[in-house]
Amino acid sequence: MNVRKFWTQLHWLLGISVGSLLLLIGLSGAVVAFREEVLQALNPATGRVVKRDTPLMTPDQLLHEWAEQRPGERVGTLTLYAEPELPARLVLEPRAGERRGDTLFVNPYTGLLLEERWGQRFFEFTESLHRWLLLPREPGRVVTGLLAIGLLILSLSGLYLRWPRHWKDRRTWWHIDTRLRGRALWRRLHLVAGTACLVLYLALTTTGIFWAFDGVRDPVSAWLGEPRPAKAETPKKAGPKADGAGEVSLATAWTSFGRATSAEGWSEVIIRVPTQAKAPMLFTWLNRSPAHERARNRTTVNAATGEVMKDERFAAKPLGGKILAAIYPLHMGTLLGLPGRLAMLAAALILPAFTITGWWLYLDRRKLKRAAEAKRQGLRATA
Repeated sequence: MNVRKFWTQLHWLLGISVGSLLLLIGLSGAVVAFREEVLQALNPATGRVVKRDTPLMTPDQLLHEWAEQRPGERVGTLTLYAEPELPARLVLEPRAGERRGDTLFVNPYTGLLLEERWGQRFFEFTESLHRWLLLPREPGRVVTGLLAIGLLILSLSGLYLRWPRHWKDRRTWWHIDTRLRGRALWRRLHLVAGTACLVLYLALTTTGIFWAFDGVRDPVSAWLGEPRPAKAETPKKAGPKADGAGEVSLATAWTSFGRATSAEGWSEVIIRVPTQAKAPMLFTWLNRSPAHERARNRTTVNAATGEVMKDERFAAKPLGGKILAAIYPLHMGTLLGLPGRLAMLAAALILPAFTITGWWLYLDRRKLKRAAEAKRQGLRATA
């Protein structure tokens, strides 16, 4: 078997074996691409709140109001937005055996719990399908990582198999003869669309592989200068409150955070609510005009004294740290703004078309082979 035949066989074998699952990955990825915008449109009453003349509640006030509404349910993180019409987001501490607690939204002026956003559970289900194929998290990410490897091989082998002799001629890459019909037309469309999406699929697959395998993620993160911390144990059900846990005040730390960010301002801040009064308080925040949604700054404040213990700014990160922070925006397309998001959406939507046309071409090729073999046997019989 020569090299070209090997890659041809591997290309169609991967296409018909993992193609159906890649179809699910592509469709689910397309569905969640504009999740927040869709949820805002579906929930105009709860996606945004009416702006008031009164000031927004402080973190302490919001947590106090939450404790009045849901006593016994502890908040793990509180997310606030500078935009006065956006609700505050609470993520509760996970229950026993869970990795993540429920996400809820409250009115930032009153602290009252807002109704669950219609469609939120659908998007959570779809995201689970996209990331883990509805399997348990650890085996699921390995499976989707293997699918990403499959798509990477399909993309590169497809490029190799269609590489034209006159590769500098633009027409050989992009021209579609409108006179073509049937198999020839579908094959040409398959080739041209695959070439158009190649760079996007390389970005999607390499970022997917990075997340799927610790054997890839750990050394890459270390090489780029930000080694990953040791993996935390699965959260357990919260026991009795630690000494002082019920008296945690965010007021002093919140004031210090405001002073520390007064120059550039912030658009979003995630507050990790400490369980003990003397524990440091972490603020993870975005500037008013961040480079992307993962261009986060981290400010750690002593909750008791208000002393800023650590102030890590995204702008001061080395190149390796900025590259790592850009992996998620690259996967989502947000690194290039709306055009990038639309391009990734198109690539995800086209992925099922490759599965369908690939299957059609494969079955048609087998049909042609059977017809040719029958013709040869007929000629032998009459000889």
